[in-house]
Amino acid sequence: MDPSMSVTSTTPSLEEPPVGFDRGLQPLRILGVCDWSGELTFLMQWKGCDQADLVPARVANVRCPKLVISFYEERIVFKDVIDQEDLDPLDLDNDKGYETTSNE
Repeated sequence: MDPSMSVTSTTPSLEEPPVGFDRGLQPLRILGVCDWSGELTFLMQWKGCDQADLVPARVANVRCPKLVISFYEERIVFKDVIDQEDLDPLDLDNDKGYETTSNE
């Protein structure tokens, strides 16, 4: 066989391309968060790259904790309780001073 002729495989590669920190990129910011197959996952943007990747929160919490904290700090909403009399007495037991998004 002539060495100048190369044979290329038409079958797709079984190896997955590297994603997230496995690409050797530095995180720029967290774009969002979701539940991906039961695991909390961040959609992360990388420095010098237009492609974003889903990164498990357990990985991001260790690799870039300051970025994770900043993401949550930008989104937390605290309640300002001015007059306790206007509150529903049943709601006082559940009030932790912060608000989360409900699934209703």
